[in-house]
Amino acid sequence: MKKYYKYFAYAVAALYFILGISVFFSPYFKHLPQTIKVSFAVFLFLYGGYRLARIWSKSREEEDE
Repeated sequence: MKKYYKYFAYAVAALYFILGISVFFSPYFKHLPQTIKVSFAVFLFLYGGYRLARIWSKSREEEDE
C-alpha cells in the first residue's frame, strides 16, 4: 500500500507543476490579468515543490528506520 501511495504522491506533485505551466501559458486564461496568472502559477510551482520535499523527507525517514 505504501508503494502505491508514494507513486500517487509523486503524481499529485507533478500535477501541480503541470497546472502551473498550463495557467501560465494556456490561452484559456487570457481573460485574467497577467499579475494574477503569474502569481497563481508561482503558487502552484511552490506548492508542488513543497509536496516533493515532503515526499522526499518522508521516504528518507522510512529508509533510516
